[in-house]
Amino acid sequence: MVEIGVLGPLSVRVAGREVEIGSGRLRAVLAVLASEVGRSVSVERLAQAVWGEELPANVRNSTQTQIMRLRRLLGGSLIRTEGDGYRLDVEADHVDAVRFGRLLGEARSAITQAEQGRLLTEALALWRGRPFEGVGSQWLDDVEAERMVELYLSAREQQLDLELTAGRHGAAVAELRELTGRFPLREAFWSRLLKALRQCGRPAEALACYEAVRVLLADELGAVPGPELRRQYAELLDCDEEQQPVPQQLPAARGALVGRAQHLQALDEAVESTTVVLHGFGGIGKTALALQWAQQHKDLYPDGQLFIDLQGYGPGKLVDAGSALRSFLIGLGVPDQQIPYDAEARTSLLRTTLADRRCLLVLDNALDADHVRPLIPGPGSLALVTSRNELHGLAVREGAPRIALDVLTPEESIEFLREKTDEPDDRLLGELAELCGYIPLALSIAAVRSDGDVEAMTTELRERRLTALAIGDESGDLRAVFARSYQALDPYAARAFRLLGLHLGSEFSTSTAAWLLGTTPYDARAVLDSLADQHLLCRTRGKRFEFHQLVRAYAVELT
Repeated sequence: MVEIGVLGPLSVRVAGREVEIGSGRLRAVLAVLASEVGRSVSVERLAQAVWGEELPANVRNSTQTQIMRLRRLLGGSLIRTEGDGYRLDVEADHVDAVRFGRLLGEARSAITQAEQGRLLTEALALWRGRPFEGVGSQWLDDVEAERMVELYLSAREQQLDLELTAGRHGAAVAELRELTGRFPLREAFWSRLLKALRQCGRPAEALACYEAVRVLLADELGAVPGPELRRQYAELLDCDEEQQPVPQQLPAARGALVGRAQHLQALDEAVESTTVVLHGFGGIGKTALALQWAQQHKDLYPDGQLFIDLQGYGPGKLVDAGSALRSFLIGLGVPDQQIPYDAEARTSLLRTTLADRRCLLVLDNALDADHVRPLIPGPGSLALVTSRNELHGLAVREGAPRIALDVLTPEESIEFLREKTDEPDDRLLGELAELCGYIPLALSIAAVRSDGDVEAMTTELRERRLTALAIGDESGDLRAVFARSYQALDPYAARAFRLLGLHLGSEFSTSTAAWLLGTTPYDARAVLDSLADQHLLCRTRGKRFEFHQLVRAYAVELT
């Protein structure tokens, strides 16, 4: 008798004896044949599953070689040649994945809940881990394993429904805590967890779970919970109208803040405003400063703190005001069915909901004033906005204080690097800081990439500059951060940015720029102001402009 297990690491037993299947390709051939036990599998399909796009020169000969090796291990009669393929001649129930599927089918057709529960328990007991683990077939990993995992998760959901129906709510809570930890984006598990907690008389925990999954979906997918989760949330609120959720949506502060004392003081002085703006170019540390201040002053906003990344400059899709308003209203306990469709009506509802509350709204990464204006609360609450745009419109119409962030001082930059690298040589740290342009993001990237060898990192920065200031995803790539600001420019401003960076020094006048751009000083001033508003240029004394050294390096790369 031959038994083959693929619901986890590949396992093969022949007459009760464990048989080791050697190479990855040999294991992949057997796994494909086992998943189609009793049916012929063509040579072409076997080859695609085993080699993927890197097919051998002679597919048929290579496949035959693998089959011959399997026959020697398992016995010649178990794998039969059939037409243009091969068939594994094993009892279907002796392959765990096939038996698993049969048991699930019988469970769906079971007449009684007891019989359904027994069949599901028997099926789930076959599961030993991720299907085809260690087999090394991209096709099995991407297609068959995903299909089997979906069947497994559906079976767990059915089993949990039986437990909840039988009143075993406490046991279901424990199991669902584990499942939501392993499969955090599976809303069906969260929905059942909320139901189990409510039936256990633990509505506060259920509300906390809803908030946890709401934040998770927003952070990971930029989405809101689905209809079933929102329905349960509304029911929880209806059960206890007095128990209003206090949103605690602030992400953790991003480590110790170096410098910025005057900026923190300016924020302290703006607490009686309804809006305050932190602006500066990408990577300057706006979000870090906003979160640091917000975490330190949560006690000023006892009715909750709301946070949203509006993706004004990416890396994800822009979050429009209507979607942000909906997210905030749900976080404040407004049932989804009571949220109006119209964005203007949502703004009115937000201000009405906040009328008797003192809340902090952190609106991170805003594109422009119109992007955030619908999100501004009424008196008593504060919208703390961060943007690469100077947001003059909020100062003009809303009277919002604006706080500009510049690069760190050389001394602050050295302190920053010393804490992150443990390098004692201030001269070496100063040189690295200068090459990073004293930009917090660049300093962070360099500190991580140095891996303790500051001198080597300094040498690399001299040679590769922006290329060296990249690690991990787009959020750790200074060039990509600059690119987001550049992509927000209109075509004329983008052309001006490239020409100015290529042909002019670090500092220049309006008239010089007008000569280069072939336009009047008046029109040149308009485009220079546009670039400065996006912090791709800096305004200096005497109505002059200058590039930050790394921004100019990026401009030169574009030509």
